[in-house]
Amino acid sequence: MRNAVKVLIVDDDRASANVLAEVVKRLGFKPVVTNKPADALNVVRLQTVHAALVDVLLPKMSGVDLVTEFRKTKFADNPVIFVSGVFKDKAFAAEAMKKTDAVDFLFKPFGNDELTESLRRALGPLLVSEKWSVQSLLTRSLKAPRERAKAIEHLEQIKGLDFPFVLAFLLDAGISGHLNIVNDSGEIFGVTLTKGCITEVDSTESQSTAVLALISGGYLAQEDWDAYQANGNKRFPLERLVQEGYVSPHAVNVAKREQIIYDFKSICSANVLQLNFVPQEDGDDTPKHAVRMGELMAVFIFSMNEFFNQAYLTDFYGPTFRSPMAFGRGQDEAEALLRSSVFAPVAGFKEHIDKEGTLDTFINAHPDQVELTYQALHLLVLNGMIQFDDVNKARDLNSSNERYRKLWTELEGRTPDKVFEYFGASATASPSILTNIFEEYVKSNNPEALPKDASPELIELCRNCFEIVKNAHAVMTDDTKRQALFDDQKRKSNENIKISNKLAAEGLDLLRKGQFTQALQKVQEAESRHPTSLQFLIQVWAEIKAGAASDKPRLLVLSKLLDKMPADDRKSAYYFMALGLVKRSLGDASAPGYFEKALQLDSLFVEARRELNAMTAAVPKKEKLDLFSGDITEIVSQLFKRKAD
Repeated sequence: MRNAVKVLIVDDDRASANVLAEVVKRLGFKPVVTNKPADALNVVRLQTVHAALVDVLLPKMSGVDLVTEFRKTKFADNPVIFVSGVFKDKAFAAEAMKKTDAVDFLFKPFGNDELTESLRRALGPLLVSEKWSVQSLLTRSLKAPRERAKAIEHLEQIKGLDFPFVLAFLLDAGISGHLNIVNDSGEIFGVTLTKGCITEVDSTESQSTAVLALISGGYLAQEDWDAYQANGNKRFPLERLVQEGYVSPHAVNVAKREQIIYDFKSICSANVLQLNFVPQEDGDDTPKHAVRMGELMAVFIFSMNEFFNQAYLTDFYGPTFRSPMAFGRGQDEAEALLRSSVFAPVAGFKEHIDKEGTLDTFINAHPDQVELTYQALHLLVLNGMIQFDDVNKARDLNSSNERYRKLWTELEGRTPDKVFEYFGASATASPSILTNIFEEYVKSNNPEALPKDASPELIELCRNCFEIVKNAHAVMTDDTKRQALFDDQKRKSNENIKISNKLAAEGLDLLRKGQFTQALQKVQEAESRHPTSLQFLIQVWAEIKAGAASDKPRLLVLSKLLDKMPADDRKSAYYFMALGLVKRSLGDASAPGYFEKALQLDSLFVEARRELNAMTAAVPKKEKLDLFSGDITEIVSQLFKRKAD
């Protein structure tokens, strides 16, 4: 349903956001409006959102950066449309779309029609399943009689050759009711279904058709019929012929059956049919003249070109041409049909379906048997033996798998407070706020609401994530459990700080002894316990000494990390020691200055002095000029050389 499709709107201009929301509402979708990037990020983490309209210029975070963060959440593959009233450059728009996999970029001011068209294109795959057609029933899992009856109500108009499928769709569920039909010539038919059988087909020609069947079958003599009519009996129930001794009850049943089949063919011959189905509770027993689907199958097989011409079937199966097929039931009967003399040329079709192959791959492999393939398939479908996967639904389930994998990666191992921190709540958030977040999560992520055909992996991922959030809510909304969690975290934190400081001290000692690899391992273990800025600086020192001095990509990363350190952390001798080592390894001539700065801050920093001395010793000494005794040519040469240097 359209109102179940959520479109996230992120725009700090509230008036603009309201206009976008109004367009979304008019299309029948549900807008979810946010004005801040942080709120938008929390929405996509908590809810299932199907698309997003994002303004490029947002406070604290650009729309491009926000969508980049979206892609790390459940929203990973959903369509995004950028809007902007500031950035008008098409090259910028193209780069933003490429970076974020956005589907469109609209420049303000844009018209409602432009936005409407963009949203329809973006959400097209979701809307396909909304449209009811005969072909749409191929991919819908509708088994209950009530569901099938409702589906027929949605059709209203079909082609004449669609009627066998519609009839089979109803008969297969054992439905009872009345199917009212009007063809394109205005002729009216009434088809009565009883417990999955055709018991009556009424039309203006029904009685005369039945009488003709009696006469042609030798059950009624023409002169007897003429005499009967001469008595003024123009229209009558066939049973009166039995009552007055003209024909036997058996003959009437045969005639009625033939009349039903005749009228059935007349219905199928129409170009267009208008339908209306009225379900009815099962009443009387099925009469002997009732026609079952098996009898119609015999009619189809003997007149396949009449009912199943290739042009019609190509069009009919077009929407499911690339949908995986599978047997729903009756595989033995299907195999018998496909191995019959008629369908022997496509006998391999069964094995193809067993492997959940698609119609297009089989036809491409058997181009000389296209018509026969379609006819075999249609007979199997009319017998309820074939099921088609909804490609869009399968794609959506696969996308859900990926989204829950990402969510599981984010939530696994988090403590209850960190779980809610992921959804935007602070450690001091009140129980009511946490409950609101939990309830919002449940609306979109309840494992009980998963479709019946969800994969075991999807079910497990959804349940695991749900259990994490549910348990986190149980802890964080219980004062005793919450305090116990924080007390335990504080105790563990104090223990980790002690262990971390001890490991860092051991690493520094190993570093000063020249045992660089062992030192790096100690400092990295210390960081895993309780990271500090000092540990990072010592780690940089150890990394370079352990071999990173020749790893330029890593050196550039370390240089950026050092530049991003807070100002207070850039005042220690260790900072300048680490920076000096990185600069020297990159060949930066400014490196000695950083070692000198380290010594200014700590004159006993032996390692910094050692690095500085090593660099000084590596610089070749310039020869001293002797202006009084030196050769004038050599003196002039050296002067010019120094000037050039």
